[in-house]
Amino acid sequence: MEQDSQLKLFRNLGNEAWTILKDSQYEDGISFGIYCALGDPSRRSKFLADPGWDLRVTSGAPGFSQGGGETTYHRDWSDDGVEPIVLQREFHGAREDYVEIQQEFRLFHNLAVDRQTGNLIKPYDDGTEEVAVKFDGKQVLVRTRLIKQFMAARQMDLHLYIDSVVYGSRGEAMPEEWVIETDTTRLELHTPKRVPFDRPFSRLLGKKIIPPGPIEASGVWPFEAEEEYPEFIIGEDEHGRPVRYTCDPDQLADYFGKNSEAPHYLTPVHFRKEVLQKYYDRPELYSVSDGSVRCASLWICRIDNDHDDRVIVFLGDLGRDLPASERDYWRGFMITPDAKISETNFRRSFLGQFTDPKSVDLIFKRRYDDVNDAWISLYGWPLFRTPEGPDKHLFSRLRLPLNDSQAEFESSIRVLTQLLVDALNEKQIDSLLSSKEPNEKGISKLGRVFEQEEHLRGIDIKVLRSLQEVRSKVTAHRKGSDYEKVLDKNFGSRRGREAVEALMQDLLDWLSGILEALPDSGRSS
Repeated sequence: MEQDSQLKLFRNLGNEAWTILKDSQYEDGISFGIYCALGDPSRRSKFLADPGWDLRVTSGAPGFSQGGGETTYHRDWSDDGVEPIVLQREFHGAREDYVEIQQEFRLFHNLAVDRQTGNLIKPYDDGTEEVAVKFDGKQVLVRTRLIKQFMAARQMDLHLYIDSVVYGSRGEAMPEEWVIETDTTRLELHTPKRVPFDRPFSRLLGKKIIPPGPIEASGVWPFEAEEEYPEFIIGEDEHGRPVRYTCDPDQLADYFGKNSEAPHYLTPVHFRKEVLQKYYDRPELYSVSDGSVRCASLWICRIDNDHDDRVIVFLGDLGRDLPASERDYWRGFMITPDAKISETNFRRSFLGQFTDPKSVDLIFKRRYDDVNDAWISLYGWPLFRTPEGPDKHLFSRLRLPLNDSQAEFESSIRVLTQLLVDALNEKQIDSLLSSKEPNEKGISKLGRVFEQEEHLRGIDIKVLRSLQEVRSKVTAHRKGSDYEKVLDKNFGSRRGREAVEALMQDLLDWLSGILEALPDSGRSS
Protein backbone atom coordinates (compact mmCIF):
# COMPACT_ATOMS: atom_id res chain seq x y z
CA MET A 1 0.00 0.00 0.00
CA GLU A 2 3.00 2.33 0.10
CA GLN A 3 2.86 2.31 -3.74
CA ASP A 4 6.62 2.51 -4.26
CA SER A 5 6.49 0.89 -7.71
CA GLN A 6 3.70 3.20 -8.93
CA LEU A 7 5.57 6.22 -7.62
CA LYS A 8 8.80 5.13 -9.31
CA LEU A 9 7.00 4.55 -12.63
CA PHE A 10 5.31 7.93 -12.51
CA ARG A 11 8.43 9.87 -11.58
CA ASN A 12 10.31 8.30 -14.50
CA LEU A 13 7.73 9.27 -17.15
CA GLY A 14 9.29 11.53 -19.75
CA ASN A 15 12.84 10.36 -19.06
CA GLU A 16 12.94 7.33 -21.36
CA ALA A 17 12.49 6.71 -25.09
CA TRP A 18 8.74 6.10 -24.63
CA THR A 19 6.31 7.98 -22.40
CA ILE A 20 2.98 6.57 -21.22
CA LEU A 21 0.18 9.01 -22.04
CA LYS A 22 -2.70 6.82 -20.95
CA ASP A 23 -2.95 3.59 -19.00
CA SER A 24 -5.48 1.85 -16.79
CA GLN A 25 -5.62 -1.33 -14.73
CA TYR A 26 -8.61 -2.69 -12.87
CA GLU A 27 -7.66 -5.89 -11.12
CA ASP A 28 -8.24 -7.46 -7.73
CA GLY A 29 -6.33 -5.29 -5.32
CA ILE A 30 -5.51 -2.38 -7.64
CA SER A 31 -7.26 0.39 -9.56
CA PHE A 32 -4.72 2.38 -11.52
CA GLY A 33 -4.84 5.14 -14.14
CA ILE A 34 -2.45 7.49 -15.95
CA TYR A 35 -3.53 10.32 -18.20
CA CYS A 36 -2.07 13.44 -19.80
CA ALA A 37 -2.81 16.92 -21.15
CA LEU A 38 -1.11 20.01 -22.48
CA GLY A 39 -1.13 22.99 -20.13
CA ASP A 40 -0.45 26.73 -20.28
CA PRO A 41 2.85 27.41 -18.43
CA SER A 42 1.50 30.72 -17.10
CA ARG A 43 -1.05 28.81 -15.03
CA ARG A 44 1.35 26.31 -13.52
CA SER A 45 0.76 27.45 -9.92
CA LYS A 46 -3.00 26.95 -10.33
CA PHE A 47 -2.56 23.46 -11.75
CA LEU A 48 -0.28 22.46 -8.85
CA ALA A 49 -2.54 23.86 -6.15
CA ASP A 50 -4.18 20.48 -5.71
CA PRO A 51 -3.38 16.92 -6.88
CA GLY A 52 -6.64 16.42 -8.76
CA TRP A 53 -6.70 15.96 -12.51
CA ASP A 54 -7.44 19.08 -14.57
CA LEU A 55 -9.72 17.33 -17.07
CA ARG A 56 -11.73 14.19 -17.52
CA VAL A 57 -10.60 11.28 -19.69
CA THR A 58 -13.56 11.93 -21.99
CA SER A 59 -12.83 15.66 -22.36
CA GLY A 60 -12.23 17.21 -25.73
CA ALA A 61 -15.57 16.98 -27.56
CA PRO A 62 -17.15 20.17 -28.97
CA GLY A 63 -20.59 21.37 -27.88
CA PHE A 64 -22.77 24.29 -26.70
CA SER A 65 -23.29 26.06 -23.40
CA GLN A 66 -26.06 28.40 -22.33
CA GLY A 67 -25.95 31.21 -19.83
CA GLY A 68 -27.21 34.74 -19.49
CA GLY A 69 -29.62 34.15 -22.31
CA GLU A 70 -26.82 33.32 -24.76
CA THR A 71 -25.82 30.07 -26.44
CA THR A 72 -22.08 29.62 -27.06
CA TYR A 73 -20.29 27.02 -29.14
CA HIS A 74 -17.11 25.54 -27.67
CA ARG A 75 -14.54 23.71 -29.76
CA ASP A 76 -13.88 21.47 -26.74
CA TRP A 77 -15.02 21.22 -23.14
CA SER A 78 -11.58 21.26 -21.56
CA ASP A 79 -10.86 23.65 -18.73
CA ASP A 80 -9.28 26.93 -19.69
CA GLY A 81 -5.55 26.52 -20.30
CA VAL A 82 -5.64 22.72 -20.54
CA GLU A 83 -6.23 20.61 -23.63
CA PRO A 84 -6.27 16.83 -24.10
CA ILE A 85 -3.75 14.91 -26.21
CA VAL A 86 -5.36 11.49 -25.95
CA LEU A 87 -9.06 11.45 -26.74
CA GLN A 88 -11.21 8.70 -25.25
CA ARG A 89 -14.07 7.81 -27.61
CA GLU A 90 -17.05 6.17 -25.91
CA PHE A 91 -20.12 4.59 -27.52
CA HIS A 92 -21.76 3.11 -24.42
CA GLY A 93 -21.90 -0.43 -25.73
CA ALA A 94 -23.28 0.41 -29.18
CA ARG A 95 -19.77 0.16 -30.62
CA GLU A 96 -16.37 -0.69 -29.21
CA ASP A 97 -14.70 2.21 -27.41
CA TYR A 98 -11.27 3.35 -28.57
CA VAL A 99 -8.73 6.14 -28.10
CA GLU A 100 -7.11 8.48 -30.61
CA ILE A 101 -4.48 11.21 -30.61
CA GLN A 102 -5.40 14.83 -31.16
CA GLN A 103 -5.25 15.93 -34.78
CA GLU A 104 -2.79 18.79 -34.33
CA PHE A 105 -0.11 16.43 -32.99
CA ARG A 106 -0.72 14.00 -35.87
CA LEU A 107 -0.52 16.76 -38.47
CA PHE A 108 2.51 18.42 -36.86
CA HIS A 109 4.50 15.22 -37.34
CA ASN A 110 2.61 14.12 -40.48
CA LEU A 111 1.82 10.77 -38.88
CA ALA A 112 0.37 7.91 -40.89
CA VAL A 113 -1.81 5.07 -39.61
CA ASP A 114 -0.52 1.51 -39.76
CA ARG A 115 -3.68 -0.27 -40.91
CA GLN A 116 -2.60 -3.58 -39.41
CA THR A 117 -1.68 -2.45 -35.89
CA GLY A 118 -3.46 0.90 -35.57
CA ASN A 119 -0.19 2.46 -34.44
CA LEU A 120 0.85 5.88 -35.77
CA ILE A 121 3.95 5.99 -37.96
CA LYS A 122 6.37 8.86 -38.42
CA PRO A 123 7.77 8.95 -41.98
CA TYR A 124 11.00 10.82 -42.70
CA ASP A 125 12.25 12.60 -45.80
CA ASP A 126 14.87 9.92 -46.45
CA GLY A 127 12.21 7.20 -46.81
CA THR A 128 12.73 5.67 -43.36
CA GLU A 129 10.01 5.59 -40.72
CA GLU A 130 9.44 4.71 -37.08
CA VAL A 131 6.53 4.04 -34.76
CA ALA A 132 5.50 7.33 -33.14
CA VAL A 133 2.49 6.27 -31.06
CA LYS A 134 1.74 2.74 -29.86
CA PHE A 135 -1.71 1.55 -28.81
CA ASP A 136 -1.04 -1.48 -26.65
CA GLY A 137 -4.23 -2.69 -25.03
CA LYS A 138 -5.34 0.05 -22.64
CA GLN A 139 -1.95 1.70 -22.80
CA VAL A 140 -1.02 4.58 -25.12
CA LEU A 141 2.68 5.34 -25.50
CA VAL A 142 4.33 8.14 -27.45
CA ARG A 143 7.93 8.46 -28.54
CA THR A 144 9.26 10.98 -26.00
CA ARG A 145 11.34 12.89 -28.51
CA LEU A 146 8.30 13.58 -30.70
CA ILE A 147 6.02 14.79 -27.90
CA LYS A 148 8.79 17.07 -26.63
CA GLN A 149 9.25 18.55 -30.10
CA PHE A 150 5.51 19.28 -30.19
CA MET A 151 5.64 20.84 -26.72
CA ALA A 152 8.52 23.07 -27.84
CA ALA A 153 6.60 24.21 -30.91
CA ARG A 154 3.44 24.93 -28.88
CA GLN A 155 5.39 26.25 -25.88
CA MET A 156 3.08 24.28 -23.60
CA ASP A 157 3.73 22.03 -20.63
CA LEU A 158 3.03 18.31 -20.64
CA HIS A 159 0.82 17.34 -17.70
CA LEU A 160 1.00 13.75 -16.52
CA TYR A 161 -1.59 12.52 -14.02
CA ILE A 162 -1.80 9.46 -11.79
CA ASP A 163 -4.62 8.01 -9.71
CA SER A 164 -3.74 4.70 -8.08
CA VAL A 165 -5.68 2.80 -5.41
CA VAL A 166 -4.03 -0.27 -3.89
CA TYR A 167 -5.82 -2.56 -1.43
CA GLY A 168 -4.09 -4.39 1.37
CA SER A 169 -4.97 -7.50 3.29
CA ARG A 170 -7.54 -7.50 6.07
CA GLY A 171 -6.00 -6.20 9.24
CA GLU A 172 -2.88 -4.86 7.49
CA ALA A 173 -1.44 -1.68 8.98
CA MET A 174 -2.03 1.56 7.09
CA PRO A 175 0.99 3.34 5.55
CA GLU A 176 1.75 6.89 6.61
CA GLU A 177 0.19 9.65 4.53
CA TRP A 178 2.49 12.11 2.80
CA VAL A 179 2.54 15.04 0.36
CA ILE A 180 5.26 15.89 -2.19
CA GLU A 181 5.34 19.44 -3.53
CA THR A 182 7.92 20.88 -5.97
CA ASP A 183 7.89 23.50 -8.72
CA THR A 184 6.64 20.84 -11.15
CA THR A 185 5.05 18.10 -9.01
CA ARG A 186 2.13 17.60 -6.65
CA LEU A 187 1.70 14.07 -5.27
CA GLU A 188 -0.29 12.90 -2.25
CA LEU A 189 -0.74 9.51 -0.60
CA HIS A 190 -3.91 9.18 1.45
CA THR A 191 -5.56 6.45 3.48
CA PRO A 192 -9.22 6.30 4.61
CA LYS A 193 -10.32 7.35 8.06
CA ARG A 194 -12.67 4.40 8.15
CA VAL A 195 -11.84 1.13 6.41
CA PRO A 196 -14.75 -0.13 4.27
CA PHE A 197 -15.45 -3.86 4.45
CA ASP A 198 -12.51 -4.16 6.84
CA ARG A 199 -10.09 -3.93 3.86
CA PRO A 200 -7.45 -1.16 4.06
CA PHE A 201 -6.25 0.74 1.01
CA SER A 202 -4.16 3.73 -0.01
CA ARG A 203 -4.71 6.24 -2.80
CA LEU A 204 -1.87 7.91 -4.72
CA LEU A 205 -3.14 11.00 -6.54
CA GLY A 206 -1.21 13.69 -8.31
CA LYS A 207 0.40 15.25 -11.31
CA LYS A 208 3.76 16.25 -12.68
CA ILE A 209 4.53 18.94 -15.20
CA ILE A 210 7.26 18.63 -17.84
CA PRO A 211 8.13 22.12 -19.14
CA PRO A 212 8.72 22.64 -22.87
CA GLY A 213 12.16 23.17 -24.32
CA PRO A 214 12.98 26.28 -26.34
CA ILE A 215 11.06 26.67 -29.58
CA GLU A 216 14.29 25.87 -31.44
CA ALA A 217 13.96 22.30 -30.10
CA SER A 218 10.82 21.71 -32.18
CA GLY A 219 12.97 20.14 -34.91
CA VAL A 220 10.94 21.42 -37.88
CA TRP A 221 11.52 24.26 -40.27
CA PRO A 222 12.93 26.79 -39.56
CA PHE A 223 14.43 25.04 -36.52
CA GLU A 224 15.79 21.91 -38.17
CA ALA A 225 19.11 20.52 -36.97
CA GLU A 226 22.09 21.84 -38.90
CA GLU A 227 22.91 19.45 -41.73
CA GLU A 228 26.18 17.55 -41.58
CA TYR A 229 28.19 16.71 -44.69
CA PRO A 230 30.62 13.79 -44.29
CA GLU A 231 33.80 13.30 -46.27
CA PHE A 232 34.17 10.84 -49.15
CA ILE A 233 37.23 9.31 -50.78
CA ILE A 234 38.14 11.25 -53.93
CA GLY A 235 41.64 9.86 -54.62
CA GLU A 236 44.99 8.88 -53.14
CA ASP A 237 48.00 10.93 -52.09
CA GLU A 238 51.60 10.26 -53.11
CA HIS A 239 51.87 7.61 -50.38
CA GLY A 240 48.78 5.71 -51.50
CA ARG A 241 46.65 6.93 -48.62
CA PRO A 242 43.00 7.85 -49.28
CA VAL A 243 42.22 11.52 -49.80
CA ARG A 244 38.84 12.60 -48.45
CA TYR A 245 36.81 15.76 -48.88
CA THR A 246 33.45 17.07 -47.74
CA CYS A 247 30.43 16.64 -49.98
CA ASP A 248 28.98 20.02 -48.91
CA PRO A 249 28.07 21.63 -52.26
CA ASP A 250 28.74 25.11 -50.85
CA GLN A 251 32.39 24.21 -50.22
CA LEU A 252 33.14 22.73 -53.66
CA ALA A 253 34.49 24.40 -56.76
CA ASP A 254 32.43 25.09 -59.87
CA TYR A 255 33.04 26.45 -63.38
CA PHE A 256 32.48 30.04 -62.28
CA GLY A 257 35.39 30.51 -59.88
CA LYS A 258 33.71 29.46 -56.63
CA ASN A 259 36.03 27.76 -54.07
CA SER A 260 38.77 27.55 -56.69
CA GLU A 261 41.16 25.71 -54.32
CA ALA A 262 38.64 22.99 -53.47
CA PRO A 263 37.80 19.82 -55.43
CA HIS A 264 35.19 20.35 -58.14
CA TYR A 265 31.50 19.60 -57.61
CA LEU A 266 31.77 17.00 -60.38
CA THR A 267 34.58 15.04 -58.74
CA PRO A 268 33.71 11.32 -59.15
CA VAL A 269 33.28 9.22 -56.00
CA HIS A 270 33.36 5.42 -56.45
CA PHE A 271 31.34 2.78 -54.59
CA ARG A 272 31.02 -0.99 -54.68
CA LYS A 273 28.07 -2.15 -56.75
CA GLU A 274 26.52 -3.72 -53.63
CA VAL A 275 25.51 -0.22 -52.48
CA LEU A 276 22.41 -0.67 -54.65
CA GLN A 277 21.31 -3.88 -52.87
CA LYS A 278 19.25 -1.95 -50.34
CA TYR A 279 17.28 -0.23 -53.06
CA TYR A 280 16.67 -3.31 -55.18
CA ASP A 281 15.44 -5.20 -52.11
CA ARG A 282 12.63 -2.70 -51.45
CA PRO A 283 11.14 -1.93 -54.88
CA GLU A 284 7.91 -0.73 -53.28
CA LEU A 285 9.86 2.27 -51.95
CA TYR A 286 13.01 2.61 -54.06
CA SER A 287 13.70 2.36 -57.77
CA VAL A 288 17.00 2.03 -59.57
CA SER A 289 16.95 3.00 -63.22
CA ASP A 290 19.42 3.89 -65.93
CA GLY A 291 21.35 6.77 -64.36
CA SER A 292 19.47 7.33 -61.11
CA VAL A 293 18.29 5.93 -57.79
CA ARG A 294 15.05 7.27 -56.34
CA CYS A 295 13.04 7.01 -53.11
CA ALA A 296 9.35 7.43 -54.02
CA SER A 297 8.93 11.18 -54.61
CA LEU A 298 11.13 12.07 -51.63
CA TRP A 299 14.56 12.19 -53.27
CA ILE A 300 16.43 11.26 -56.42
CA CYS A 301 20.18 11.06 -57.01
CA ARG A 302 21.96 10.79 -60.35
CA ILE A 303 24.35 7.86 -60.53
CA ASP A 304 26.64 6.27 -63.08
CA ASN A 305 25.58 2.62 -62.97
CA ASP A 306 26.79 1.66 -66.45
CA HIS A 307 29.74 -0.28 -64.96
CA ASP A 308 30.29 -3.94 -64.19
CA ASP A 309 31.78 -3.54 -60.72
CA ARG A 310 31.00 -0.09 -59.36
CA VAL A 311 28.64 2.86 -59.05
CA ILE A 312 29.97 6.40 -59.44
CA VAL A 313 28.37 9.56 -58.06
CA PHE A 314 29.59 13.13 -58.30
CA LEU A 315 30.80 14.50 -54.97
CA GLY A 316 28.44 17.49 -55.02
CA ASP A 317 25.43 15.31 -55.87
CA LEU A 318 26.09 13.24 -52.74
CA GLY A 319 25.68 16.38 -50.65
CA ARG A 320 22.87 17.97 -52.62
CA ASP A 321 20.65 15.01 -53.51
CA LEU A 322 21.09 12.36 -50.81
CA PRO A 323 19.53 12.73 -47.33
CA ALA A 324 22.00 12.71 -44.44
CA SER A 325 21.19 9.11 -43.42
CA GLU A 326 21.76 7.91 -46.98
CA ARG A 327 25.18 9.57 -47.12
CA ASP A 328 26.20 7.61 -44.03
CA TYR A 329 24.96 4.42 -45.70
CA TRP A 330 26.90 5.07 -48.92
CA ARG A 331 30.12 5.75 -47.00
CA GLY A 332 30.20 2.07 -46.06
CA PHE A 333 30.74 1.14 -49.73
CA MET A 334 33.43 3.64 -50.74
CA ILE A 335 36.35 2.44 -52.85
CA THR A 336 39.40 4.28 -54.13
CA PRO A 337 38.76 5.74 -57.60
CA ASP A 338 40.77 3.69 -60.10
CA ALA A 339 38.64 3.94 -63.24
CA LYS A 340 37.01 6.60 -65.37
CA ILE A 341 33.33 7.40 -65.43
CA SER A 342 31.45 5.48 -68.10
CA GLU A 343 31.24 6.83 -71.63
CA THR A 344 27.47 6.94 -71.15
CA ASN A 345 27.77 9.23 -68.14
CA PHE A 346 30.45 11.36 -69.82
CA ARG A 347 28.25 12.01 -72.84
CA ARG A 348 25.21 12.79 -70.71
CA SER A 349 26.90 14.91 -68.03
CA PHE A 350 29.54 16.80 -70.01
CA LEU A 351 28.39 16.74 -73.64
CA GLY A 352 24.66 17.00 -72.99
CA GLN A 353 23.93 14.10 -75.33
CA PHE A 354 21.08 11.60 -75.11
CA THR A 355 22.94 8.30 -74.89
CA ASP A 356 21.81 4.71 -74.50
CA PRO A 357 23.52 2.69 -71.76
CA LYS A 358 25.88 -0.17 -72.54
CA SER A 359 25.17 -2.42 -69.58
CA VAL A 360 23.08 -5.36 -70.80
CA ASP A 361 20.52 -5.21 -67.97
CA LEU A 362 19.75 -1.53 -68.61
CA ILE A 363 19.35 -2.16 -72.35
CA PHE A 364 17.28 -5.28 -71.63
CA LYS A 365 14.67 -3.30 -69.70
CA ARG A 366 14.18 -0.92 -72.60
CA ARG A 367 13.98 -3.70 -75.17
CA TYR A 368 11.46 -5.63 -73.07
CA ASP A 369 9.15 -2.61 -73.04
CA ASP A 370 9.75 -1.98 -76.75
CA VAL A 371 8.68 -5.53 -77.64
CA ASN A 372 5.53 -5.28 -75.53
CA ASP A 373 4.61 -1.90 -77.06
CA ALA A 374 5.20 -3.17 -80.60
CA TRP A 375 3.21 -6.36 -79.92
CA ILE A 376 0.29 -4.31 -78.60
CA SER A 377 0.41 -2.12 -81.71
CA LEU A 378 0.14 -5.18 -83.95
CA TYR A 379 -2.11 -7.55 -81.99
CA GLY A 380 -3.88 -5.32 -79.49
CA TRP A 381 -2.52 -7.07 -76.40
CA PRO A 382 0.92 -7.42 -74.72
CA LEU A 383 3.12 -10.45 -75.26
CA PHE A 384 4.15 -10.31 -71.58
CA ARG A 385 1.53 -9.65 -68.92
CA THR A 386 2.23 -6.92 -66.38
CA PRO A 387 3.09 -8.53 -62.99
CA GLU A 388 0.45 -7.97 -60.32
CA GLY A 389 0.00 -8.49 -56.60
CA PRO A 390 3.17 -9.57 -54.80
CA ASP A 391 5.05 -9.50 -58.14
CA LYS A 392 4.05 -5.98 -59.19
CA HIS A 393 7.58 -4.66 -58.53
CA LEU A 394 9.24 -7.56 -60.34
CA PHE A 395 10.45 -5.44 -63.27
CA SER A 396 12.21 -3.07 -60.86
CA ARG A 397 14.20 -6.00 -59.46
CA LEU A 398 15.56 -7.02 -62.86
CA ARG A 399 19.34 -6.51 -62.88
CA LEU A 400 22.66 -8.18 -63.28
CA PRO A 401 23.90 -9.76 -60.04
CA LEU A 402 25.67 -7.27 -57.78
CA ASN A 403 28.26 -9.93 -56.92
CA ASP A 404 29.02 -13.60 -57.57
CA SER A 405 27.04 -14.98 -54.63
CA GLN A 406 24.67 -17.90 -55.12
CA ALA A 407 21.78 -15.83 -53.76
CA GLU A 408 22.30 -13.12 -56.38
CA PHE A 409 22.59 -15.71 -59.15
CA GLU A 410 19.40 -17.51 -58.16
CA SER A 411 17.47 -14.24 -57.73
CA SER A 412 18.43 -13.10 -61.23
CA ILE A 413 17.34 -16.40 -62.78
CA ARG A 414 14.00 -16.31 -60.97
CA VAL A 415 13.24 -12.74 -62.02
CA LEU A 416 14.13 -13.41 -65.65
CA THR A 417 11.93 -16.50 -65.74
CA GLN A 418 8.99 -14.76 -64.13
CA LEU A 419 9.19 -11.89 -66.63
CA LEU A 420 9.78 -13.95 -69.78
CA VAL A 421 8.16 -17.35 -69.15
CA ASP A 422 5.59 -17.02 -66.37
CA ALA A 423 4.38 -13.69 -67.75
CA LEU A 424 3.67 -15.02 -71.26
CA ASN A 425 0.14 -13.99 -72.18
CA GLU A 426 -1.04 -17.55 -72.80
CA LYS A 427 -4.74 -16.77 -73.04
CA GLN A 428 -4.17 -14.30 -75.86
CA ILE A 429 -1.46 -16.45 -77.48
CA ASP A 430 -4.10 -19.21 -77.70
CA SER A 431 -6.26 -16.88 -79.77
CA LEU A 432 -3.58 -16.77 -82.49
CA LEU A 433 -3.25 -20.53 -82.79
CA SER A 434 -5.30 -22.34 -85.43
CA SER A 435 -5.28 -25.56 -83.41
CA LYS A 436 -4.92 -26.66 -79.82
CA GLU A 437 -2.51 -29.23 -78.36
CA PRO A 438 -3.33 -31.09 -75.12
CA ASN A 439 -1.28 -30.03 -72.06
CA GLU A 440 0.72 -27.58 -74.14
CA LYS A 441 2.66 -24.99 -72.11
CA GLY A 442 3.34 -21.32 -72.80
CA ILE A 443 6.78 -21.67 -74.39
CA SER A 444 5.56 -24.32 -76.81
CA LYS A 445 2.52 -22.24 -77.68
CA LEU A 446 4.73 -19.25 -78.44
CA GLY A 447 6.97 -21.44 -80.60
CA ARG A 448 3.96 -22.47 -82.72
CA VAL A 449 2.93 -18.81 -83.05
CA PHE A 450 6.41 -18.04 -84.40
CA GLU A 451 6.01 -20.87 -86.93
CA GLN A 452 2.50 -19.80 -87.89
CA GLU A 453 3.00 -16.02 -88.19
CA GLU A 454 4.94 -15.36 -91.39
CA HIS A 455 6.82 -12.30 -90.15
CA LEU A 456 7.99 -14.19 -87.02
CA ARG A 457 9.29 -17.32 -88.71
CA GLY A 458 12.90 -18.07 -87.95
CA ILE A 459 12.67 -16.92 -84.32
CA ASP A 460 13.18 -19.91 -82.07
CA ILE A 461 12.41 -20.50 -78.42
CA LYS A 462 15.58 -22.34 -77.40
CA VAL A 463 16.77 -19.52 -75.17
CA LEU A 464 13.47 -19.60 -73.22
CA ARG A 465 13.75 -23.35 -72.78
CA SER A 466 17.30 -22.91 -71.54
CA LEU A 467 16.11 -20.30 -69.03
CA GLN A 468 13.28 -22.55 -67.87
CA GLU A 469 15.63 -25.51 -67.46
CA VAL A 470 18.05 -23.51 -65.31
CA ARG A 471 15.19 -22.12 -63.22
CA SER A 472 13.87 -25.63 -62.51
CA LYS A 473 17.23 -26.59 -61.01
CA VAL A 474 17.82 -23.28 -59.22
CA THR A 475 14.48 -23.44 -57.40
CA ALA A 476 14.92 -27.06 -56.34
CA HIS A 477 15.26 -27.43 -52.58
CA ARG A 478 18.05 -29.92 -53.09
CA LYS A 479 20.57 -29.46 -55.85
CA GLY A 480 21.81 -32.89 -56.84
CA SER A 481 24.72 -33.86 -59.06
CA ASP A 482 22.75 -32.94 -62.17
CA TYR A 483 22.64 -29.27 -61.07
CA GLU A 484 26.19 -28.62 -62.23
CA LYS A 485 25.49 -30.59 -65.41
CA VAL A 486 22.62 -28.23 -66.23
CA LEU A 487 24.84 -25.22 -65.57
CA ASP A 488 27.60 -26.68 -67.74
CA LYS A 489 25.11 -27.35 -70.52
CA ASN A 490 23.72 -23.82 -70.53
CA PHE A 491 26.65 -21.69 -69.38
CA GLY A 492 29.79 -23.70 -70.11
CA SER A 493 32.46 -22.69 -67.59
CA ARG A 494 30.76 -19.39 -66.72
CA ARG A 495 29.18 -18.98 -63.30
CA GLY A 496 27.60 -16.25 -61.16
CA ARG A 497 27.38 -12.77 -62.65
CA GLU A 498 29.21 -13.78 -65.83
CA ALA A 499 26.71 -16.57 -66.52
CA VAL A 500 23.69 -14.32 -65.95
CA GLU A 501 25.20 -11.61 -68.16
CA ALA A 502 25.69 -14.10 -71.02
CA LEU A 503 22.13 -15.42 -70.61
CA MET A 504 20.70 -11.92 -70.47
CA GLN A 505 22.59 -11.00 -73.64
CA ASP A 506 21.09 -14.04 -75.42
CA LEU A 507 17.62 -13.04 -74.21
CA LEU A 508 18.25 -9.46 -75.30
CA ASP A 509 19.21 -10.66 -78.78
CA TRP A 510 16.04 -12.78 -78.82
CA LEU A 511 13.87 -9.77 -77.91
CA SER A 512 15.68 -7.65 -80.51
CA GLY A 513 14.91 -10.31 -83.13
CA ILE A 514 11.22 -10.17 -82.29
CA LEU A 515 11.26 -6.39 -82.45
CA GLU A 516 12.96 -6.38 -85.84
CA ALA A 517 10.47 -8.93 -87.15
CA LEU A 518 7.33 -7.11 -86.09
CA PRO A 519 6.07 -4.84 -88.89
CA ASP A 520 5.73 -1.14 -88.06
CA SER A 521 6.95 -1.85 -84.55
CA GLY A 522 7.71 1.78 -83.80
CA ARG A 523 10.67 0.70 -81.73
CA SER A 524 12.54 3.36 -79.80
CA SER A 525 16.01 2.24 -80.83
